[in-house]
Amino acid sequence: MATRELLSQDDAQILRLESAVIKGHTGKVLVIAPGPSGGALQIDRLRDQVRDRMIGLPRLAQRVEEPRLGLGRPAWVQADDVDLGWHVAAPARAAPLSDEELRRAVGDLLSERLDHSRPLWRLDALPLTGGRTALVARIHHAMADGVSAIRLVSALLWDADGGPPPAPAQAARAAPSAPGSDPGEARILVRLPAALWRELRPGRDTKLDQHIGPAREVAWSSFPLERLKRIEKGAAERVTVNDVVLAVVAGGLRRWLPTSGGIAADLKAQCPVSLHAREEGAGQLGNRDSFMNVDLPISEPDAAERLRLISTETSERKLDHDADSLYAFFHALGRFRPLYRGVTRLTSGPREFALSISNVPGPRQRPRILGHAVEQFSSFAEPADRHALRVSIISLGGELAFGLCSDPDAISDLDGFRGALADSIAELEVAV
Repeated sequence: MATRELLSQDDAQILRLESAVIKGHTGKVLVIAPGPSGGALQIDRLRDQVRDRMIGLPRLAQRVEEPRLGLGRPAWVQADDVDLGWHVAAPARAAPLSDEELRRAVGDLLSERLDHSRPLWRLDALPLTGGRTALVARIHHAMADGVSAIRLVSALLWDADGGPPPAPAQAARAAPSAPGSDPGEARILVRLPAALWRELRPGRDTKLDQHIGPAREVAWSSFPLERLKRIEKGAAERVTVNDVVLAVVAGGLRRWLPTSGGIAADLKAQCPVSLHAREEGAGQLGNRDSFMNVDLPISEPDAAERLRLISTETSERKLDHDADSLYAFFHALGRFRPLYRGVTRLTSGPREFALSISNVPGPRQRPRILGHAVEQFSSFAEPADRHALRVSIISLGGELAFGLCSDPDAISDLDGFRGALADSIAELEVAV
């Protein structure tokens, strides 16, 4: 009899978020340089490497089996056949794509739903001008969250000398269990009312509150990480690079929103917080993250003051362990599905937060794939209904890539926002 492994409570909740417009996957885009002899990445060799490495990543050979009559949780079961010709797809066209054509192709791929009769992942290879190759990875969020998806990509693709998979940004600690399961949870229960008040108090209506359809548009832009570190060091008060990232986004929104039909008013951003432990291996997938809701002081005209306000707020959230308290609360609530659905419908509304901003560490050194250098690495998270824009940041060997994803029928002019982010960094450099 085939082995069945029930999805975790968190993974099952994410799987149930799929709808006519929500596909449920994350997207990673890697631009691969030509090899030393000038040749492009060979997809047959890549497919062979993936086949060999899947042995240590059993989830990649499992599909989701839905419960009978819709009762209970879905389960991971061994797929009858893993067709790597489908999962590691060779280019469908021979003509190389320009960078702008790649952008449209990525949007088209992210608009497509993964095949649930197969394991929930796929790599599409696209030929680019200059002998380069783009790899567009789609991984269902029920299989992996931001941190574990990066570990999965690292274990599957990086050459062996590329170093170990990156550690999560948060300090090492085990994810909290449900309230009441150990003495430490008493402290979480004590902190919970204040955390709920801070994180879940309503904000204001914004331009980003739009219903979305199935189409996707993306844009990305990379900046030297050293520029953000100089801003961090030059600030009058103690800040982190994550604070600088949020201040860059706030400054970009302040410039871009009025040009796109919105107003430069303060809004709330939801920031995922990883609860993965550092010692976890690449095969330990699934979702283990919480969040903080941070007020972005977009109406503040002074860039240095915007950074100070953001730093003050994130420091308070971390000091009071809001992310841990909220994880324990929602994890316990998930055992009661009707109640969980009602509460999460309220807490995920557009008044609770306007957009999600994730920041996941990638490899410190530039990796190679079959001897080919990885030139660019961008990450994209799916927008949600009434949260029509997502911002995903990932690092790669001294570069920080800002990935933007939207439904073009709801939010357009991502190029304008991309330019506004560059202006925001320059403004912060002058201000500090």
